[in-house]
Amino acid sequence: MSETTNNREGIREGFRLRQTKLELPLDNSGLDPQLQMDLLICHLFINEARPISAITQLGEDYPTVVRALLEQGIVWERRQKPRSAKPAA
Repeated sequence: MSETTNNREGIREGFRLRQTKLELPLDNSGLDPQLQMDLLICHLFINEARPISAITQLGEDYPTVVRALLEQGIVWERRQKPRSAKPAA
């Protein structure tokens, strides 16, 4: 078992998994490019068990990859208090 995966507890790279399999649409040509990238990120992380460090080699940074995993419901938020928006100056 890899150092970054703990399947018995549903944890990968410190994130608790909400899903263990992602079904992709057969035709994603009608989706906007950002959603297509988010789905690719999620597919690589869940279905292909690629580490985040490998996914960032697609040109997305770590926070963007994590955001995609959170927004698509792949992992649970792990911060005790999610960051709130900074007040306008």
